[in-house]
Amino acid sequence: MTELLKAVKSFGLTQFYFSLSVADKADLDKYAKHLSCYPRRILSCSPACEGCFMVTNGAQFLWAAAANAIPDKKLDFAERLLTHALTIAVDTEDRAWIHANLAQVYYEMHKNRPEAGKKSIHHCRELLKLGYMKSWAQNMIDELMVFQV
Repeated sequence: MTELLKAVKSFGLTQFYFSLSVADKADLDKYAKHLSCYPRRILSCSPACEGCFMVTNGAQFLWAAAANAIPDKKLDFAERLLTHALTIAVDTEDRAWIHANLAQVYYEMHKNRPEAGKKSIHHCRELLKLGYMKSWAQNMIDELMVFQV
């Protein structure tokens, strides 16, 4: 967890980290373990590499870790990370990725939680406002509208 704590501190996430449960801290370590973070660079990724994603701020760190957790159905955990990431994101592209991941989280929850479908639609609409992932967001809205009363 030493690398995790270094990243948490370097991205100004110490207070948020200490607000997490022990289980969430372990999950954060698991899902952020393989992220390439500035200033710690991996040797195989040169600065000019377009195939590499380098995490450069706290919002990116949280949304990338959350994105890694979604396939494992760690949805409540991902939601906590993404909700905080949205409060600290300043970059439009980061905000778009956060909204996309929140839309996915709530989409995964919508069959068990009635309000989740509305939340997913909300985040898809935010993506459309930002001008990102427009086709994907509209398809999600169209699909989810079938479930809305």
